[in-house]
Amino acid sequence: MIQALRITTRSSLRTLSPRSFPTSSLGCTRSHANIFFKDASATSTSGDSVVLPSRLPFGEGAPRYPHCLALPLVSRPLFPSLITTVTLTDEPTIVAIENLLQKNTHENPFISCFLRKKYPSGVADGGVLLHAPEVITSTDDLYHTGTFAQVQRLTRGIHMAGASGLKTTGSADTETDQEETSTGAAVLLLAHRRVDIKSIDNIGPPIDVTVSHWPRSEYYAGSPNSETIRALTNEILATIREVAQSNQLFRENLQFSPMRVDANDPFKLADFAASICASGTPEDLQAVLEEKDPERRLHLALVLLSREREVSRLQQEISQKVEEKMTEAQRKYFLNEQLKSIKKELGLEKDDKDALIEKYRAQLTAYPKDGIPDDIMEVIESEISKFSTLEKQSPEYQVTRTYLDWLCGVPWGVLTEENFDITKARQILDRDHYGLEDVKDTILQFIAVGKLHGSVQGKILCLAGPPGTGKTSIAKSIADGLGREFYRFSVGGLSDVSEIKGHRRTYIGAMPGKVIQCLKTVKTSNPVILIDEIDKLGSGFRGDPASALLEVLDPNQNSTFRDHFLDVPVDISKALFVCTANELERIPAPLLDRMEYIRMSGYDLPEKVAIAENYLVPKSLQKSGLMVEKDSISKDSDGAESPSASDESLTTPLEKLKHAPGIPETLKISTEAVHNLVRWYAREAGVRSLSKYIDKITSKLALQFVAEDEGAELNAKSKRKSGWEITEENLSDYVGKPIFTSDRLYQDDPLPSGIAMGLAYTSMGGSALYIETQSIKRSTDSEGNPNGGGSMKITGQLGDVMKESAQIAYTVSRARLHAIYPASKFFDQNDIHCHVPEGATPKDGPSAGVTMITSMLSLALDSPVRCDLAMTGEVSLTGKVLPVGGIKEKIMGARRAGITCVILPESNRRDFEEVADYLKEGLEVHYAENYDAVYKVAFQET
Repeated sequence: MIQALRITTRSSLRTLSPRSFPTSSLGCTRSHANIFFKDASATSTSGDSVVLPSRLPFGEGAPRYPHCLALPLVSRPLFPSLITTVTLTDEPTIVAIENLLQKNTHENPFISCFLRKKYPSGVADGGVLLHAPEVITSTDDLYHTGTFAQVQRLTRGIHMAGASGLKTTGSADTETDQEETSTGAAVLLLAHRRVDIKSIDNIGPPIDVTVSHWPRSEYYAGSPNSETIRALTNEILATIREVAQSNQLFRENLQFSPMRVDANDPFKLADFAASICASGTPEDLQAVLEEKDPERRLHLALVLLSREREVSRLQQEISQKVEEKMTEAQRKYFLNEQLKSIKKELGLEKDDKDALIEKYRAQLTAYPKDGIPDDIMEVIESEISKFSTLEKQSPEYQVTRTYLDWLCGVPWGVLTEENFDITKARQILDRDHYGLEDVKDTILQFIAVGKLHGSVQGKILCLAGPPGTGKTSIAKSIADGLGREFYRFSVGGLSDVSEIKGHRRTYIGAMPGKVIQCLKTVKTSNPVILIDEIDKLGSGFRGDPASALLEVLDPNQNSTFRDHFLDVPVDISKALFVCTANELERIPAPLLDRMEYIRMSGYDLPEKVAIAENYLVPKSLQKSGLMVEKDSISKDSDGAESPSASDESLTTPLEKLKHAPGIPETLKISTEAVHNLVRWYAREAGVRSLSKYIDKITSKLALQFVAEDEGAELNAKSKRKSGWEITEENLSDYVGKPIFTSDRLYQDDPLPSGIAMGLAYTSMGGSALYIETQSIKRSTDSEGNPNGGGSMKITGQLGDVMKESAQIAYTVSRARLHAIYPASKFFDQNDIHCHVPEGATPKDGPSAGVTMITSMLSLALDSPVRCDLAMTGEVSLTGKVLPVGGIKEKIMGARRAGITCVILPESNRRDFEEVADYLKEGLEVHYAENYDAVYKVAFQET
């Protein structure tokens, strides 16, 4: 037995340094080895050597105890002659080893170490670390071949984070942290020889086992397989050298390994080779530990080393690729910097900062001489001066550059040359839009005033009307007619003031508002700016955009508009602002007061038919590839080229297009089909739904043409059943069954008692609206008198204003009935239920007052109302008929419903006179100052 082992200080750096303790089975790290190394050094009495305990049996000199404690390991087994540190977390196991140390004061105790067979990596199912790897639940949890090792030292105070992590002592500052950590211990072990488990006497913890020790392993050079073993030995040594050259971590692990082996001993060489392999799996390392044959043990160790070599090669390749990329990038960077320096010295190129400043100067020079005000020029010069002193790495550099980009990008004093030719403007407006005479006249008035004044400015137009009536497209036509640039942005749902007035420059990613963005985009100070959906502005915690627009749309203020980002006054008064809205009532009053609004009524049936034939159908056929534009150059009979008709004479798409090559000339949509499409499918005020139906027809025609050209089969629904012309008879084959089956809800004349038709104005345009009234006979008491007083019930999703109108109508009806038939007790004996059909549609407004009175009197008198009669007007408690709005839209709604007689308030006579003659043609109109006039017309009394 070895009595003592003295190691010099120099040799200790190679054999017993902190790096001599490799990571072992239970998560030990090099910090634990530092503990033991420090303690061992402290026991030294001289600076030249470190003395370990004198009674230190080693290898085969260790005793062969049959009974001992067993310590389960994870990650890797313990090989003989290896010194390592193992971290313990199970308290009973720690106490048992402490007791062994206290009982054996003259000789360090011995234990046996076995790799866990169940969860050998220390990770349980689900990726959870084992809380106490020293604890087993079955005898099958351990491999039965392990190592007999001597306990050199046990140190408490290792704090474990969670289940099996490491945490330095004293890191738990709170009670919660202390509950989440558990104190462990680190034990220093010196392995001696292999042992096998004969039986597990106590499953523990701690585990008590009976073991059998392996005999001494000896190798003789003259054995039959000595040549093979020699070859394996040489290959292992060569592989170790190769891996050590390419892998620095492996080389350090080899250099500081405590094992010193004889290359002539294959058993120890195999153990050494396996112990220094970091990429070996627990199962592969255990196979080396269990192998008794020297040749097979060397072979298993060589496999582990070969795997380590491949890992090292892969690591070296990855490192080389990364280094090559870094080297190439650095090389390009240095070459580019050198090239810039050379060009700068030769005067061929300036650096980025100088180039930017030169670009800003060039932009400013391109503007008119008096275009940039002096105060703004001072700001620009100040910013350029500051920019020239900033370094590219400075945070202020990018902020100043962005500010100068926008400040110099504003078209100071740049104006587009305007067109004041009224004839050309009229042609452009007629080319793009049918009808809308009021809108066109207003625009021509702007142009005429601009021609006399020299510029069209100081006006803000607001186009209000139902969806699909051409509000957005007419704004583009205005820009074309004036020869100005066009810019559109929508404010529907906008709730951030910064979208209008920009962000402060202190914010990251700050930028100007939409108005300044518009000027920079169009590169002129007098564009036509369309602000779409202005009646749908939102409001939130980021401010009120409607209030921010007050400055933009005020001709007296927008000459000095100040954006938050630019923070200098910008003149936007030369821009023509056009706003669109569906309902003027939703626009805030201060904002509406700054606009000149034009109501765009919906289209009636003849207008829709004309729009479809001249605009929608040709455009849809062109979009489907069935029609193409006519050639601008045509050849005469002599073969010479001659100009065709000018674009100005081709005022509609229909005149500019022709059938595509191969398309039958009979392919078209007849006027009768368009008429039916408008009447029975698309009754809305605009033409958007009509356009969708026409697109559906042309798409199906394109499919039929291509399928027949290719000989492809179509299903019965898509196959062409007649000629190429879409007529009234085959229209349903392309767009399905009609949405509407009649012009009115009630077709018979006269109407049932209690029914009257009113006229309503909504965001979708004018429409006819029925009012239905029904009576419910009230119960009587024993004497035959009705119980309680008369009451009225109102349904149809009506707003508060319309409910009040119904209450007023009920009162006026009772008063009027009493004046006609004083003896009538209809309203006393019956409860009234008033309903407005289409209950899913919200309704509100006061204009149904006269209609409700007429409906109630019709029920009370049991006298029907003319079926072709519609009326509108608000009524007071005294029966006076008050004026209402939307007369033009209501007249159009009446014509769509086939009404021939209407009753209007006397105060709306002038509104009706302004309606186009074609809308008034064939229409019988009556005016009423009080309800008596309505009563005479409705019930045909003279």
